[in-house]
Amino acid sequence: MSRPITRRALLASVIQATGVAMLAPSFGCTDRGSLQALREELQTLRGARVVVPPLKGFRDLRGVIHTHSYLSSDSNGRPEEFLAGAQQAKLDYLVMTDHFDPRIFTEGLKGQYGDLTVISGAEFPLGCTRKRGVTRRCGSILGFGFSSSLAQTFSPDSYSKSELIAQIKRYGGLVFLGHARGVPNLQYFEMVHGMEVFNIADTMRERYLSVPGFMINLFATQQEYHEELLLSVIERPNWLLARWDQLTRTGHRFVGIGGNDAHQNLNVLGVLVDPYGLVYRILNTHVLVDVQDSESAASPSANIILAALSQGRCYLAFSLLCDASGFQFYAINPLGTPIAMMGDVWGYVPRSQLVVRLPRVGAIEIFKNGVPEFRTVGRELEYTPSGPGVYRVEVFLKLQRRWRPWIISNPIYLLEER
Repeated sequence: MSRPITRRALLASVIQATGVAMLAPSFGCTDRGSLQALREELQTLRGARVVVPPLKGFRDLRGVIHTHSYLSSDSNGRPEEFLAGAQQAKLDYLVMTDHFDPRIFTEGLKGQYGDLTVISGAEFPLGCTRKRGVTRRCGSILGFGFSSSLAQTFSPDSYSKSELIAQIKRYGGLVFLGHARGVPNLQYFEMVHGMEVFNIADTMRERYLSVPGFMINLFATQQEYHEELLLSVIERPNWLLARWDQLTRTGHRFVGIGGNDAHQNLNVLGVLVDPYGLVYRILNTHVLVDVQDSESAASPSANIILAALSQGRCYLAFSLLCDASGFQFYAINPLGTPIAMMGDVWGYVPRSQLVVRLPRVGAIEIFKNGVPEFRTVGRELEYTPSGPGVYRVEVFLKLQRRWRPWIISNPIYLLEER
C-alpha cells in the first residue's frame, strides 16, 4: 500500500529538485576552511568541560523524547537502527512516539535494552493552525508510559481529543503537546502535563529555504562536516518559550520538554540527512531521577523516569554544542539547605537563593515570570531572587562570535504564601 505524502517527503522533494545543481561543479564552492575552523572551535569548547559533583540523592539521565520507527507511516527505521543511534548518542532513555498503529502494542519496543530504558508511546493528530504547504503547522498529542492494558479496548478515533487525553492519563500515561505552534485550541494546553518547547523537525522545516545551501555544503564536503552543518538547527525557540512562560507564570506546573521528532527518513540522492545517532545528539531532555532509596548504578525504571518528567525535574540541552550533563538549578534557604528543585512549587522564602552550576563556562540568564532579570558569564551562580515568582534559567555558549542556546531549564515556582 502506498504511503501518504508527508511534510518531510515534500521537503525531501524540494531538496532533491535542486540536486542536479548541487552536483554541478560550479556549485562545489563551500568554504571548507570555515567548517574546519568551526570544528576546531567546537573541540576547544567541549574540551573545557569539567565534571560537576552530582546533587546528593539525584542522578542526571540523558534521553530523547519523540522518535519514530517503521511503525509510523513516514519512517522505515528498524529497532536495530534506533537502538544503535541511542548507543551512539549515549542515551539513558528513549521515548518512542510512533503515529498510532495497533502494532505499537505488539511490535513496539519497551523495557530495558542494555543500559537503555525504552518507553513506549504514540503520537496522535490534533489539528492545524496553518494547513497547507511545507510550512503548515499541525499540533499533536504525545502520549507515553501508559499501561499495556489500554490496548484491549483502545481506538483513538472513537474519542474526542479531550477524551483521548483523559483516557491516556487514566491508564497512567503522560500527555504532552507536540508541534505546539500548530495546536488549534488553547484549551488543550490546560489538559496536558506540558509541551515541546523545541522540535527539531519543525525548526528544520521552518528553515527549509536554507536547506539547499545545507545540502550543497554537505555534498561539496563529501559529508565530512555533517555534524557542523547541523549546528544551524540550534536556535532559541522564541515563540515557544514565550507561550510556555505565559502558561507557567500563573504558578501552575507546566513541563517543558525537547522534541527530537526523529524519523531517519530524509534521504536525498543517497545522503541520509537525519540519521538517528546524529538527531539524538542535537537535543536531549535530561531528567533528574530520585535515587534517595537506591544508589545502584543499575538503569532506573521507566516509572522513575516518568515520575521525574511529570514533576518537571528536567532540562533541555543542545548536546551537539557540548554535553550538559551535571547542570544544576535549585533553590536554597538562608542556611544553605536545598529547598526546591526544577519543577517544584514552593513558598517563597526571603533571602533564599537560586543556585546554578554548569560543566563549563557559559552565559547564564535568569528569567522571572518569562522576563530576563539577571545575566552573567561564569560556571557557577548564587542569585538572590527579587521576590515571589516563577524562575527558570537559560544558558548560552559563544561559538564563532555568537551566543548560541545551550541549556533551557524547567522553572522553580517560588510562590507567595497564601
